[in-house]
Amino acid sequence: MWFYKHTFLTRVLVIYSIHIFFKGFDRTFGGFFDFTIRGIAFSVFFISFWVSAWYLAEWINKKISDYTQIFKLLINTLFGFSIALSTNSVYRLGDSYLFGNSEIWKDISFVNPELTISLLLFYFLGYSTYEYFQSQLAYKEKQLKNAELEKENVMAQYKSLKAQIEPHFLFNSLSVLSSIVHTDANLASEFIVKLSKTLRYIIEKNEFTLVTLKEELTVVKDYFYLLKTRFDKGIELVLDVDDALLDKIYISPASIQLLIENAIKHNKMSDKTPLRIDVNINSDYIVVKNNLNIIKKEEESTSVGLQNIKKRYKLLCGKDVVVLTGNGFFIVKLPILYLEDYENFNN
Repeated sequence: MWFYKHTFLTRVLVIYSIHIFFKGFDRTFGGFFDFTIRGIAFSVFFISFWVSAWYLAEWINKKISDYTQIFKLLINTLFGFSIALSTNSVYRLGDSYLFGNSEIWKDISFVNPELTISLLLFYFLGYSTYEYFQSQLAYKEKQLKNAELEKENVMAQYKSLKAQIEPHFLFNSLSVLSSIVHTDANLASEFIVKLSKTLRYIIEKNEFTLVTLKEELTVVKDYFYLLKTRFDKGIELVLDVDDALLDKIYISPASIQLLIENAIKHNKMSDKTPLRIDVNINSDYIVVKNNLNIIKKEEESTSVGLQNIKKRYKLLCGKDVVVLTGNGFFIVKLPILYLEDYENFNN
């Protein structure tokens, strides 16, 4: 309330100062401070009209903030000229009919360039100042956001690496490898290749803010190969994504992989009741869904990995990761990101 009150008073003072300028150079007034009825009427009209115009201009500029500079300049030119011409017209009509000064105006054109253009120039002075401070504010906000994102990425890399390359993941993979290396050399060889690809992706891609969905799903398939070798019929993965979208959509690295790991960590699975994980595109989201068969634990999970993903997406695009539980399913919806997001945050 304090802010809005003082903002209003500041605007009144600015408009009052401008109106004094016009009064001082209009010889029909008795100087800068004309306290006649005509002078007071002009002051009340000018100040109230232009303060209202200021708020209207601010509202319009917020509505067109995402448009091009040329479009915004055109709109503000039309708006500024309309306000200036309206000021001149109301002043002319009021002065002629209320104060009987029609003789003063008879030799002055309806547009009255001297007054109208002057008012338009003052409008553009205010508009330029507004645009300058808005650009400075946006620049500062972007700097703060990038700094926050950089710090968050450091933590995200650490947490993602910790979540993915933790001892049980390596031990389980090595345990599976040791059990098949003497019985099926071809399977063991393929297992090693997939394991190395998975680890390389985690290490290399975590330095990026975003990767293509194609890159993410490629490593997810390699990662799932390891899981399938370990759990056999106890786990299923269904990828239902249009190939045409794979290179167009971007994602925070290891997000889907981490969600699969979480699903395995928190659910029981068997050949009779397999854990099924579905990945698809739905509207503006990448949807990762799994059936629920929760493992009962003594301590509740802190869901560090999921919170990590939520925070990263909030910083990347200002959107929320949607988490839904119900009807026997756990669903995570990751906001879809595009090339412009990649260019903004990876360059």
